[in-house]
Amino acid sequence: MQDKIAIINEIKELYQKNSIKSIEIAPELLEYLELKDLQNLKAKVLDSLSNLSDEQKEWLMQFKKDS
Repeated sequence: MQDKIAIINEIKELYQKNSIKSIEIAPELLEYLELKDLQNLKAKVLDSLSNLSDEQKEWLMQFKKDS
């Protein structure tokens, strides 16, 4: 369970570092997610972030709401 929580925290950190609204996963749902599923999710987040060009990132920032 600690491994799952660690990966979820890493995914949240990726979202925070890239000014993407954070995600939340209810702790009671963790038991249904396999560690491999969370690792795949993290890999997909990293892949999607690395595929954006600077121009695309700038364009997306126009839709960001100010807190």
